[in-house]
Amino acid sequence: MTAIRPARIDELDILLGIVRSTIRQMESQGIFQWDDVYPDRATLQKDIEKRHMQVIENRGEVAGMVAINDEQSPEYQEVPWQYSEPALVIHRLIIDPAQQRKKLASQLMDFAELAAADAKCESIRLDVFVWNPSAITFYKKRGYRQAGTVYFRKGPFLCCEKHIAKISPSFRH
Repeated sequence: MTAIRPARIDELDILLGIVRSTIRQMESQGIFQWDDVYPDRATLQKDIEKRHMQVIENRGEVAGMVAINDEQSPEYQEVPWQYSEPALVIHRLIIDPAQQRKKLASQLMDFAELAAADAKCESIRLDVFVWNPSAITFYKKRGYRQAGTVYFRKGPFLCCEKHIAKISPSFRH
């Protein structure tokens, strides 16, 4: 049984442990998207304090997280987005490597997309590291389209968006 809920500050060490495990897994696959600089403890703590971080529990254990808000990196200003604002933005979708392949990331994305629809957003936006093929495939299968490319400290990231305003009420859980 899974549940999605706001992250709690007392879970910060658990969440940071999931981030570190994920970084090790990604590096073993030749994906150097994250490191000790980002995402760090302060970033996760800020997400929790602002109530932007949601966690997914699997059988009572925190198995992953996602930050959802309307905060866009300044680099997003240069992207030729197809859909206008308002838009929600996905940040730091992370599933514990020991909990992957259980559809947990899909459940977090379902949650985020419903949150965007409930907030009457036109779209949901995100960026994905160009050298993370599984993440690119995941978002593409969910209907996200590439809108442009931005550059952060670790290199190029694809900016993707999905039209949200027309999610069917029957899709809701």
